[in-house]
Amino acid sequence: MAKTAIITDGVNDLSEEMINEYDIISVPMRIFFGDEEFNIWHNEKCDISIEDFTARITKSTKDTLPRTSLPKLSEFSKAFDEALEKADSIIVVLISSGLSGTVQAVQTLIDNYYQGKDITIFDSKQTMIGTGIQALEAAKMAKQGNTKEEILGRLEAINPRVRTIMVINDLNFLHKGGRIGRAKKLMASALNVIPVVQIKGGIVHPIGSFKGEKNLTEQLRSFCLRIMEKNETNDIFLYQLNQENITGQIYNAMLEANGNNVSVHHSTAGAILGVYAGPKTICLSYIGDFNEKWLVK
Repeated sequence: MAKTAIITDGVNDLSEEMINEYDIISVPMRIFFGDEEFNIWHNEKCDISIEDFTARITKSTKDTLPRTSLPKLSEFSKAFDEALEKADSIIVVLISSGLSGTVQAVQTLIDNYYQGKDITIFDSKQTMIGTGIQALEAAKMAKQGNTKEEILGRLEAINPRVRTIMVINDLNFLHKGGRIGRAKKLMASALNVIPVVQIKGGIVHPIGSFKGEKNLTEQLRSFCLRIMEKNETNDIFLYQLNQENITGQIYNAMLEANGNNVSVHHSTAGAILGVYAGPKTICLSYIGDFNEKWLVK
């Protein structure tokens, strides 16, 4: 019997191959368009295709924007029962408690129905692949036979150094979502400004902005090449929605500079990123050093 099972929620943005290879159990997050509900397990398994999602969100108004909802607790119960059949203990790596009520809800479920079971929640203080990269690291250790205490110790050590950076190109979407006012949207659009933010300590923090797509490509490429040296694990994730041309250029440059055999994962993101940042965006995640001056000048 495996010593520790790893469970995470559907924001994780991991590939199906990673989920299967490292025996990660993913509990589906939910997206709602009005009364329509869609489940998301990871970025390759979702009730709604990314093409359908993009078409819907592009046409959305302020009143019809999609929203996320935490997984059903019955789905967590199913995941716990499945995990306890093959493991002595469970670590549940979840979306930041600062962004969702999932941590609190799942802890209540454990307290009420799983007393005496060795189940520990780990608040990732991240979302999307920032959560997924921690679940992946935990699952790799579990597969290698590390103890639960060793895995939790590793998660505590790397958590402050998890970087999730989002380049939000769609200012129109931000305006419709009430995240920026009309005047700011018009000014930013006139200046051709592309905002960039990071998830830090469980909440979203602005970093700065790029002046146009050319500046974005050059600066992000330079930044990605730098973090190839700063990355502390074997994985860097470069995800995109409708920005494949830019990320493709950056990905190729990273491969050429990859002297450390780092696994650079480049793919289309799941719909969760679109809910947060709009249908045209880039998300980068890794574990290691970060300096805002490396990214924006």
